Amino acid sequence: MTTSYLFHGGPILTMADGASRAEALLTAGDRIAFVGGLDDARDQARRAGGALQEIDLGGEALLPGFIDAHLHPLPMMFFAANADLESATSLAEVRTRLEVLAPRLTEGEWLIGVQFESKRLASAERLDRAKLDAWFPERPTLIYTRDGHAVIVNSAALAAANIGEDAEAPAGGTLGRDGDGRLDGIFYEGATGLPLAGMPGPDPARMFEAGRRCFAALAASGITSIGAMMQSDEEGPGGASARMESLVVQMIRDQMPQSIYAIVIGKTLDGVRAVAASPLNDPANRTRARAIKIFADGTFGSCTACMSEPYADKSCTHGYMTLPDDEIYRRMEAAHLAGYQICIHAIGDRGIANCVRLFERLLAEHPRDDHRHRIEHASIADPFLIARIARLGLQICTQPLFIRSEKDWLPTRLGSERTRHVYPFRNFLAAGIPLAGSSDAPIEHPDVIAAIDYAVNRGGFHPEQGVTPEQAVAMFTRNAAFIQFEEAEKGTLEVGKVADLVVLSASPLDVPPDRLGEIRVRRTMIAGAFVSADERAGRA
Repeated sequence: MTTSYLFHGGPILTMADGASRAEALLTAGDRIAFVGGLDDARDQARRAGGALQEIDLGGEALLPGFIDAHLHPLPMMFFAANADLESATSLAEVRTRLEVLAPRLTEGEWLIGVQFESKRLASAERLDRAKLDAWFPERPTLIYTRDGHAVIVNSAALAAANIGEDAEAPAGGTLGRDGDGRLDGIFYEGATGLPLAGMPGPDPARMFEAGRRCFAALAASGITSIGAMMQSDEEGPGGASARMESLVVQMIRDQMPQSIYAIVIGKTLDGVRAVAASPLNDPANRTRARAIKIFADGTFGSCTACMSEPYADKSCTHGYMTLPDDEIYRRMEAAHLAGYQICIHAIGDRGIANCVRLFERLLAEHPRDDHRHRIEHASIADPFLIARIARLGLQICTQPLFIRSEKDWLPTRLGSERTRHVYPFRNFLAAGIPLAGSSDAPIEHPDVIAAIDYAVNRGGFHPEQGVTPEQAVAMFTRNAAFIQFEEAEKGTLEVGKVADLVVLSASPLDVPPDRLGEIRVRRTMIAGAFVSADERAGRA
């Protein structure tokens, strides 16, 4: 028998109309059956019959389940199965973490490190091919930089991938070379596909166990729905080995309690059409495929985001577009005419402006109501560019925790004047642009509470662009549902919507803003069933 749940005894933030609240909420099966007064809720529960569990929140808060509108499931699993270098502050520490993983590898597996951040090292330290050769002369070794837009490999990996000294970078990528002109083992943007093409897949048992941990961690963070990036060919962060990402997701779907909005990465529409026609897109799987992803430029961390002015600490480069304009437009037009949503990665101001110009052309030539096309990241934009984005009706999917990762070095990279326009959340919202939040996991941790804190307080980084707590919560609830065309099903606590709920230790709208980061997720419900709870959660 299905159990219905009646929540009361704490703030219930419906997010349906600003910061609206209710006294009680009743679920029935996988849906919300009632939102309103406690006596009326009990009366409806009695008339419905069946098993009922009352949950006294004891002052804790009930909110719509969080939606992370942009993450990468397979890379999350892959990163969790390999050596995490995120907090390593020296080359000695990097080496130690790699050496811990090496004995666990099966024969033929490459040694992989992830989330490497060169800016954490002392200025004299540098990780490159020569250093990896000294540590691991026989085992092919590959390191992903933290932004996911560059890799570092040793000579054994170059040999395994058949990459010689005369290798040339493909369009949209660059190869690092040392003072003698030899490959230094660092591959940027589109060139990362060269070594990745030779990398064998990881051990399946380790990957599946890592996947179980990843999706349990999402639930523990209150995340009930995800915008999942899935590669369909060799283009994307996983290289050629990730071209069948949607098939892997199908295989592990029963480990993923979250509903999925699939965003397919690929050069053509073949990938998104294949996902749409696959069993994964069956309504019973709570998965929808209606969007494509295009990479237009790089990142601040790799100095590859396309900027209108040179980088302050690397004046020889403005970054670059990773695809020519005519190719971006070809993909945009094909997706638009087929009725798909376009999600385009653009971080630098010139990169964003180039994409906006192409959207202006697209929508002038092929007008379409309610297209909800998106810019992923939109990391730096002045008021003039923001106004152009707003006029087109574009959406933005942003990552507040990028501020936490970048705030200490961005002023050096961009110059203090340009940082005024970095992650301009308040300006986006003031212009009427729908702004959704995400983690871009595994690039950032899928910690929604921390992301809300950084959307509001920004870690002190240009706090004038901070938003209100209610606006920050909306980024991960109703706004995220809207940009995924799912506002009729989720994002707010309303009768008839899916019973995706999260119980928090306190209401984000009621605590002092500087205490937002102290809030904890207590319980998570997906489609009417609890999937995560800490030992202090809820009182029956």
